[in-house]
Amino acid sequence: MDKRKKIAVIGAGIVGLSTSYFLQSSDHQVTIFDQNDPGSGTSRGHASVIADYGVPAINQPDVWKNLFRYLFFKNSPLSFNWSYLPKSIPWLVKFLKNCNSNSMNYTAEHMSVLLKKALPTYKMLLNEINGSDLLTNKGVLYVWMNQRQKPSQDQIEIRNKNNVEQISLNASQILDLEPNLSKNIKGGWYFPQANHTLNPDKILNKLFLKFIEKKGQFIKERVAFVNPQNKSFNINDKDFDIVVICCGAFSKRLINQLETKNIPLETERGYHLEYMGIQDHLTRPTSLVEAGIYLTPLEYGIRAAGTVEIAGIKNIINKSRLNYIHYHAGKLIPKLNDYQNSWLGFRPTLPDCLPIISDSLNHENLYYAFGHNHLGWTLGPITGKIITGIINGEEKINPAFSLSKYL
Repeated sequence: MDKRKKIAVIGAGIVGLSTSYFLQSSDHQVTIFDQNDPGSGTSRGHASVIADYGVPAINQPDVWKNLFRYLFFKNSPLSFNWSYLPKSIPWLVKFLKNCNSNSMNYTAEHMSVLLKKALPTYKMLLNEINGSDLLTNKGVLYVWMNQRQKPSQDQIEIRNKNNVEQISLNASQILDLEPNLSKNIKGGWYFPQANHTLNPDKILNKLFLKFIEKKGQFIKERVAFVNPQNKSFNINDKDFDIVVICCGAFSKRLINQLETKNIPLETERGYHLEYMGIQDHLTRPTSLVEAGIYLTPLEYGIRAAGTVEIAGIKNIINKSRLNYIHYHAGKLIPKLNDYQNSWLGFRPTLPDCLPIISDSLNHENLYYAFGHNHLGWTLGPITGKIITGIINGEEKINPAFSLSKYL
């Protein structure tokens, strides 16, 4: 029996490119579909951190006490578009039900399984695509200026439980590490084992070119429908044995066509700004906790990324969010001048903050990989490796990541 399959992967972000690369490397014939250029979507805009310390997700009990501020104060790391709010309420209700200690610990337990494999998989992948020089280990800092907004004891205990190395620092110790930071910092946590990438665009491009070098194919087309045909599929007049849907926040439309119930997938809009040519102002990614932003030194400058805006996919860029990031970036590094580039992307988020890495319940040979929340860049390669293992019969589906929990 011929084990080589014709596989369509829908989505050319870090999850789709990683999945395609690993499948093509295991002797399948893979075609990627995306209406945009590979790596040009949400995967190119983030804090550029391999956040394997990110075991506590955002479904924390503290959300309840901050909910009023999130809903009604513009100067908040989470904001809602009021015209979109009615559409988001079903997801919001499910999410708030998950903001409790039991759900938070369940999410952390299963997220930890992925995160422990994330960095080794990244290192392996970058070595194979000749991109090892684009990953560096300088650690990550969490700092705060408002003592009331520092990380909760729950977060600290969850990281300890999952063997994440974290070191408490006072203001003086932080400024010894990063002398250009504000003197108003009161304290912080240091994650010395954390890595970050120096140029996401280069990594995405190298990964795509290596996939093409391995005889993979790319078709720059929108996929309006996936048409099941017995045990095969037709996409844009081409036939495939297997389909993997991994187009982030845009997965929802296709999933709702193919499954019996709608999936509670929402979009967290994230923004970034880039300050060019000043990368020497910062050594390592640094998060201002109360603002929900990171500043990360890249090859060409500093990127300020973060915040959450619940406003759907179709609403235009919100300049007040850009102003928010710029204001807080300037609080963290007073030497910053104006930014040169701005960006908006769409993080796919499910109510329990765990991704779907699963097969379909309705169609044999149909698979999903989406919903990575704030950890898409971190979890892209390991997700691709896992999906490849599932398709090749080498790995079982973890029920925590199965689509079945929503159907």
